[in-house]
Amino acid sequence: MKRLINSTTILSMALYTVTPFAAQAQDFPKAMVDGQEVICLPDKKTECPEGAFCVVVKNPKNCEARAIEAVAASIAEAAAAQQAVTDQAAADQAAAEKATADAAAAADAAVNQAAVDAAAAEAAAAEAVAAAASAADKAAADQAAADAAAAEQAAKDQAAADQAAADKAARRAEKKAADEAAAAEAAAAEAAAAAAAEAQAAEAAATDAAELPAVEATAPEATVPEATVPEVTLPELVPEATAPEVTTEEAVTAEATTAEAVTAFPTVTVEGQVFICLPDKDAVCPDGAVCVIGKTEAKCIERATAKLAKMTAPEASPVTEAPAEDAAAVAAAQAAAEAAAAAAAADPNVETVDVPEPTEEAIETLETALETPVEGDVSPEPNVDADLGVTVTPEGTLPADTDPSDEATVTTEVVTEEDARDSTEEFAPVPTTVAPGKKTGLSDFEKVGLLALGALAIGAMINGNKQVVSNTGDRVVVRQPDGTYQVYKDDNALLREPGSTVRTETFRDGSTRTIVQRADGSQVVTIRDATGRVLQRVAYDRNGRGTVLIDDLQPEERVDVSALPKPKPGRNQISVDDLDLDLRAQLAADDAAEIGRKFSLRQIRNIPEVRYLAATIDVNNITFESGSSAILPTEAKKLNKLGNLITRLIEANPNEVFLIEGHTDAVGSAASNLALSDRRAESVAKALTEYFGVPPENLVVQGYGEAELKIETQGDERANRRVAVRIITNLLRQNAN
Repeated sequence: MKRLINSTTILSMALYTVTPFAAQAQDFPKAMVDGQEVICLPDKKTECPEGAFCVVVKNPKNCEARAIEAVAASIAEAAAAQQAVTDQAAADQAAAEKATADAAAAADAAVNQAAVDAAAAEAAAAEAVAAAASAADKAAADQAAADAAAAEQAAKDQAAADQAAADKAARRAEKKAADEAAAAEAAAAEAAAAAAAEAQAAEAAATDAAELPAVEATAPEATVPEATVPEVTLPELVPEATAPEVTTEEAVTAEATTAEAVTAFPTVTVEGQVFICLPDKDAVCPDGAVCVIGKTEAKCIERATAKLAKMTAPEASPVTEAPAEDAAAVAAAQAAAEAAAAAAAADPNVETVDVPEPTEEAIETLETALETPVEGDVSPEPNVDADLGVTVTPEGTLPADTDPSDEATVTTEVVTEEDARDSTEEFAPVPTTVAPGKKTGLSDFEKVGLLALGALAIGAMINGNKQVVSNTGDRVVVRQPDGTYQVYKDDNALLREPGSTVRTETFRDGSTRTIVQRADGSQVVTIRDATGRVLQRVAYDRNGRGTVLIDDLQPEERVDVSALPKPKPGRNQISVDDLDLDLRAQLAADDAAEIGRKFSLRQIRNIPEVRYLAATIDVNNITFESGSSAILPTEAKKLNKLGNLITRLIEANPNEVFLIEGHTDAVGSAASNLALSDRRAESVAKALTEYFGVPPENLVVQGYGEAELKIETQGDERANRRVAVRIITNLLRQNAN
């Protein structure tokens, strides 16, 4: 009891406020309760002496009664606290016992489940072994079938190639024989004419001699002067025949005349090597001569220089072995094409179209263009005729109102909703070859005149060490000798909007001039080389006023990467969420203008140090489904701020040009990632046009695959699957003549 009273006393003392001026020395009334002294204080402000038990009693007469109540209350409170402690201990003991029981039950259940799982694992392992054996058998059978089909197709392809070569050789032999016959006939006619003239002269001389008196004299021996004939190596053009006998001088003259007729084509000399300039592929190159096709002397020199470089260049070190993923991709694509061809050939309802064939000149031009390093400082001048370029005047006749070139194959098409792909759609599958010269449809390359580029076959080796890894009908991916990849595509795909009329002029060298006429009367003219690369693009309003957007027809100026300025931190990186978005874009554009020189579009695309000088607008909130290049409408809405910014900038400056970059993570093959990133960039560009009215001619797309990871990881990283937009206007050369 005393212990409880002491505890209660301590608790009660804590309830009182100790005043700074306590009157502990005062003599307050006291009461004894069960041996505990209780002090009765007059109010709460009075301090209770240290170690004492106090209660507040205003009337001293009630001191004892109030003390008894306070002590009783303290005892009851302490008892309750003790009981609470006892109850809690009992509850904790019960919980511990229950937890022990539950743990034991869980352990028993785990043991039982482990036994069940072990049994299931054994069964699954047995099934897996059986399935693996079955799969191996099926894989072997499929591989055998694929090998047989591949061998059969290879035999067909070789037979077709042999037949084509034989036909070509026959045509050349026929033309050569005709030329030889014509030359022989001309030579015989000339010889006959000379013989007739000689006979007539002899007859006249005999008549004169008969009229003169006979005079015995010794005539000096006639000397035939030596004729100097240029030394020319020629094929034997005149077949053996019995011709009238002619003098030595006449024979030399006839031979020189024949040589002159054969070498009527102009020649150029490059580093001591003579090249004959043939006007077209039908002209026959003399045996032992070196020929190039060139209608002008400048074109002839250009192609002769390129051919000489190829003839004298040391053999490049071959790539020892293509990556396994490339070999697998090529094999899979070839097997899929063969299966699709077999299925299409077996379908009686399949509709086929004739496949247009590229000219030999286009193939030669494409090969020359593909030889150019994609990241070199300077590329050779474009292999297109100079008169293809557009001369822009302040106001004039619209290009579509002029007649097309007589030397071009012209196609005209009105683009419909069915013909044009929008940003929500995937790309169309590759048309299938069902027979020589027959397909289930035309690829995008064949539709727009890039025949030689579209004809590149998967797995084909070009220029020795470059391999075509994929050809999806809209893009060709080529593996370079150094192991990197390059994607080729039609840069005009963005311009194919429903309602537009597209006129394409395809020239023999594979270059094209495309005129897109819109319903509002505006037009866009684009010149491309055989690889699809844009060399010039000019936009015209309905009054004929032209705006040059791209001009790569001029020779490039060498880029010294070490002399380029470094991008200013924070200035050329722009977020669509910036409050001062327009101002930041303008400041970044001004920084690019201060560099003091311009670059070709090829240099901006392929030289990273040049491209990094352009302001970048990140579009990190756009996402794609795995392996997909289509944009859902819900994703396209996220382009709102970007679309409005680009629209405002083009309204202020119509020649603004934006590079839409596509990037992927490192999951998957590098070649497939490159094509996928390029397609995604095109989809973003199309979405900007469809939803926000951005003129497509002001946009250029380029994929970089996994080459520029934002986060260095080989895993699945969303931040690497991104699209960025660069403002390249002030870096881009736009000064057409």
